[in-house]
Amino acid sequence: MKYLFDYLKKHNLKLSTCESFTGGMFANQFTNIPGASNFFTGSFVCYSNDFKIEQVNIDQEVIKKYSEVSQETLQLMLKNTQEALKTDICFAFTGWATPIDKTNKNSGLSYVGFLLKDKIFMFEFIIKHNFSRKKYKKRAIKFVLKEFKKVS
Repeated sequence: MKYLFDYLKKHNLKLSTCESFTGGMFANQFTNIPGASNFFTGSFVCYSNDFKIEQVNIDQEVIKKYSEVSQETLQLMLKNTQEALKTDICFAFTGWATPIDKTNKNSGLSYVGFLLKDKIFMFEFIIKHNFSRKKYKKRAIKFVLKEFKKVS
């Protein structure tokens, strides 16, 4: 998280997030850094599909066709949040966190990514081991920050 903070500071950029399964954990971790308010604009914590549709303006047809856990939904989460909050960088998370539900073949599948100015980076994040939701969230955040570091 410190790398992201230093990057924003160096380039004088603004950050936003749109979080579903992470429940605001990314924003919380970032805002634990002193001085975060200089770079963090805000966040949507959009756990329900209704919130995604009504507040983040995700087209319900996209959710119907591809599901709320899809690259298509993630892309709209990134673009719509960045546009609404007028930021340079946006991180977003959508997925089916643990515990693994054997009745859902996609359980443990998430899509995570970030929008850096006008370039979108999206990744499939899959965990098939049954461990706590908190650990799942932390791993997803660590994963996407590692990917951010690679391209920034």
